[in-house]
Amino acid sequence: MSGRLKGKKALIYGGGSGIGLAIAEAMAHEGAGIFISGRRTNVLDEAVSALAKLGKAGSASGDATNVEDVKRVTAEAQEFLGGIDTLVVSAGAGGRTSIFDADPHEFQRIMDHTLRPAFLSVRFASPQLLAAKNASVIIISSTYGLVGHAERVAYCGAKAGVIGMVKAMALDFAEHGVRVNAMCPGYVETPLSIEVAQAEPDPEAALNTNRLMHPIPRAGKLEEMAELAVYLASDASAFMTGQAIAIDGGYSSR
Repeated sequence: MSGRLKGKKALIYGGGSGIGLAIAEAMAHEGAGIFISGRRTNVLDEAVSALAKLGKAGSASGDATNVEDVKRVTAEAQEFLGGIDTLVVSAGAGGRTSIFDADPHEFQRIMDHTLRPAFLSVRFASPQLLAAKNASVIIISSTYGLVGHAERVAYCGAKAGVIGMVKAMALDFAEHGVRVNAMCPGYVETPLSIEVAQAEPDPEAALNTNRLMHPIPRAGKLEEMAELAVYLASDASAFMTGQAIAIDGGYSSR
């Protein structure tokens, strides 16, 4: 531990598993106090048990698309941490949606579960972020928010929408010392991504296709995602805001 985030107070939505948990662990290693939120209490409890070995850690379950839940989680995080100066939003939904046959309800589900958490979390944490005077917001988008992909019209649209929101919020916050950036991962092997692949007719072929989609021919690693988040939360990135940073093995450069 080098203490790059010593004294920081991080609220992490989606912090119980996958990329969100990897970020929580890395930030805790660097000295930040951590408060995680997600839908599944049992997952949060297990994550907090591990995080507590690294430092101050708490949690509250909630639906990041629900206004009252986000207000409550924000208030509990504020009380537990004594403030919020780092906000991470790792929430969203995926699914195949071709423009030719997409179900409008499925389209709306993906939009709601991707855009609402990004908006609501920042909206209701903004008083704490402004009070901190040196705060960082990190929202997980996707390389598919930078480039198109067949049969992903809703997912690409939602993740591109996150990037647009990040740029607008960065300008709103800039003069107040709050930075807002998006991370745009390529394919990262997480328990959820593996579970999704298992539903395909040939799971191993699906996994290999995902792994090899990048010019650097492998999946992204959770620790690589977490390291970028630590950098964006740290003072080392103090002049960086409004950016959509691809961490995708070159996928978006093709």
